[in-house]
Amino acid sequence: MIRLLLLSFLFSVGLTATALSAVAEETFRQPPTAGMDPKSVIYLNVQTSTWRPHGRISFGIIPSLRMKLASAGFVVTQAPEDPHDLTLTVEYREERGEQISLNLFGTEIICVLLLDHPQQGRLLSTTIHESPAYAALVTAPYVEVVEKLQTNPYFYFLGDLIRGRIDAGLDMTGGLIHALAWQVDRQRHIRAGTPLDTLESPAETFPDLDLHYAALAQENAVEELGRLKDGRALELLKGLMFHSDSRTRLRAVLALGEFNAPSLVPAMARVVRADSDAGVRNAAKSVLTRLSTQ
Repeated sequence: MIRLLLLSFLFSVGLTATALSAVAEETFRQPPTAGMDPKSVIYLNVQTSTWRPHGRISFGIIPSLRMKLASAGFVVTQAPEDPHDLTLTVEYREERGEQISLNLFGTEIICVLLLDHPQQGRLLSTTIHESPAYAALVTAPYVEVVEKLQTNPYFYFLGDLIRGRIDAGLDMTGGLIHALAWQVDRQRHIRAGTPLDTLESPAETFPDLDLHYAALAQENAVEELGRLKDGRALELLKGLMFHSDSRTRLRAVLALGEFNAPSLVPAMARVVRADSDAGVRNAAKSVLTRLSTQ
């Protein structure tokens, strides 16, 4: 049902905004932009193209990007003549993919993100490439590939990644670690809604897509940190082995299994003994066996 609602929402409104098949190539240049106003203005320059009929892009790429930047505390303008501190250039392409059935083709999404500073030059360069799961039966390939983009950690956490670069000079991996830790902490302090809560605008009656995608984006971020094998992520991943959500715990265990870190043995043994989910326990047992034989 939610999938149908999202499909209808993408096509009729387009206003809001897995194993990682995406390619995310990133470059950060030093030094950090120390002293920049926290309310920095970003000029958002978006170029789009699609193979689909009538050149119509149903996914609201611009509103999604604006929302991510605004939620990270940036002021966004799309007028190049307006004063601005940074330029975010986005090349969003929808290319025809493989044929799925007689009149149905997949859509490949390529999203190039470039962040430039007028004095320091290029601060960020990321390319994301998402494809539908051609091997499986696909009934809504366009919705599927858009969902993959929405849950790609480099897209989902884009505002936080830029904020981490601007405020702390973090590289991409450091920014991803910080963004994931911040989201996990925020989840612990979410205020429950009450009957007295009111909607601020009619747009709020539509699904909060960022919230809808939060869990899967979090899982994908954990998996990506395991793939990167950056030691800075160890403490965060160890903590996520005891997260309330079993899928996050499983991803954390599998991610830590990518590290050659004997120091993980006590925590992994605790998961084997005490986790309530058999899949998590079995994964932890497998990792523990491998660590114990090294």
